[in-house]
Amino acid sequence: MGKRFRVHSVSSAIGRAMVLILFMASLIALVAMVTLFYSVPDAKAINLSGSLRMQAYRMAYEIERGDSVLGRLSQFEETLHAEELQETQRWITPASLRRTYGEVLGQWQVMRQHIEDRTPRRYTDNTEQFVAAIDNFVNQMQYHVEFKVRMLALAEGLGLLAIITIAWFTVRFPRQQVVAPLNQLVYCARQIQRQAFDLKLPAHGENELGELSRAFVTMADELGKLYRELENKVEEKTAKLQQANDTLSFLYSTAQKLHAAPLSTRTLIKLLDRAAAHQHIDHIRLTRFEHNAMPVYISGRTGWPGDLDAVASFYLQMDEQEFGRLDIISQHPIDERLIKNFTMLLAQVLHKDQTLLQQQRLLLMEERAVIARELHDSLAQALSYLKIQSTLLKRSYAKGQHDKAQEAMQQIDEGLSNAYTQLRELLGTFRLTIGDANLGEAIRVMLDQLQPQTQAEIRFHYGLADNDLEAGQHIHILQLIREAVLNAIKHANAQVIDVSCETLASGNIEVQISDDGVGIGLASSAINHYGLSIMNERASKLHGLLTINEQQPQGTCVHLTFPTSLARDA
Repeated sequence: MGKRFRVHSVSSAIGRAMVLILFMASLIALVAMVTLFYSVPDAKAINLSGSLRMQAYRMAYEIERGDSVLGRLSQFEETLHAEELQETQRWITPASLRRTYGEVLGQWQVMRQHIEDRTPRRYTDNTEQFVAAIDNFVNQMQYHVEFKVRMLALAEGLGLLAIITIAWFTVRFPRQQVVAPLNQLVYCARQIQRQAFDLKLPAHGENELGELSRAFVTMADELGKLYRELENKVEEKTAKLQQANDTLSFLYSTAQKLHAAPLSTRTLIKLLDRAAAHQHIDHIRLTRFEHNAMPVYISGRTGWPGDLDAVASFYLQMDEQEFGRLDIISQHPIDERLIKNFTMLLAQVLHKDQTLLQQQRLLLMEERAVIARELHDSLAQALSYLKIQSTLLKRSYAKGQHDKAQEAMQQIDEGLSNAYTQLRELLGTFRLTIGDANLGEAIRVMLDQLQPQTQAEIRFHYGLADNDLEAGQHIHILQLIREAVLNAIKHANAQVIDVSCETLASGNIEVQISDDGVGIGLASSAINHYGLSIMNERASKLHGLLTINEQQPQGTCVHLTFPTSLARDA
């Protein structure tokens, strides 16, 4: 798998050492077994050679007694030529041992000849010499056996020493070539853990640990480069995040200040100064485009110079409509993205301000139209009726018809009373206001004002949330409820009047005014009352459905349902 080691590896060196130790142990065992194999007959051979000496003395003794020793000859020769003694004639046997054994054989032939020639005297005379030759042979065999034992012990000692030496080098080699490099690698790993990537490792040869050390150093260098790159990227990202956080904080605070209070020139100047301080802008100016009017220039505290070189302009646009322009003079680079978002916030606020102004103007015009229509439908008709009665009065008085004149004067008096009453109702209707955007409290106050005008019990239940309605819807609901309650007070002759405002499961708003009076069928005068036109007008402004029905067994119910702004947008 890649690069080959130019020298033997650590594992192969340890393997060779183990093989060498195994070889030495096997060699020692083999030498010991061979030595023991060839030493087995030595003890018997020594015993047999010793018995030759005893047999030689016995035959000399029997000869001196005059006994026949011919029977002893075959036994002696059998012992002398025994297989154990013949082993001494091999090539591996020392030459001295082979020579002494040959001397014993030669002297035995002479001694045997003496016995066979029946010259026993010569045998006994030469017995000591023959026994001395046997003793020399026995001693040579003992020396040979002792030599083999010493050689075996020496071989085993040398082999054991060699094994110990090899084992010592085998143990020392891993400590130098494995343990020490591994300890250095552990130390380097701890340095890397401490983010110290500049490592220097000594050379450990061309083996596995050397390759591992070089790979480890290379890895440390690469990790150092990656770590430094990551640090740079983290610092860069942190700086960008900090910049983004500052930008968001600036835009958030700007949005808060723009929506916290009504838009004014003072507020715009403060925002321009904050933008200039945040972006190190030298001069900043807002040009506000007014509808059908001259542009309005708003500058920061530093003012606006006459020289317009190096001006960066950003237009305040929304819904394809321009509301102004932001001009900047700066010697420092500016964040165009931030400035564009800043101009977007200004455009939204200016758009909202113009929209509110237009809505206020439209509401004012609508209220004027309602007032004019109600005046036309009520007071104008009453005044027309009074004018007619006044004309009749003049004619009757001119003709001398006093009865008709008196009747006309009575009609004029009743018409004036009705007109005054209608005027009061209109003034009460158009003077209704809502404080702190609390519709429920406004309705309750209005009902408390109407309670002294009737003996009926007015009960009120309010179940709307503040965010269910828009601000423009409050006045319509309030005036519609007032007209319905006034109609019940004047025409129903009721004992109980119930007013409730609820949010239905469908999300629509339900307003209901009910009574237990005579019913709308009997109160026919209320059908054409000018207040019904007001209620229909208010219901249409709310995009709702207004129904007036009789209740069972008696009474009238005014029922209004209309969607909220969220439901209408959906």
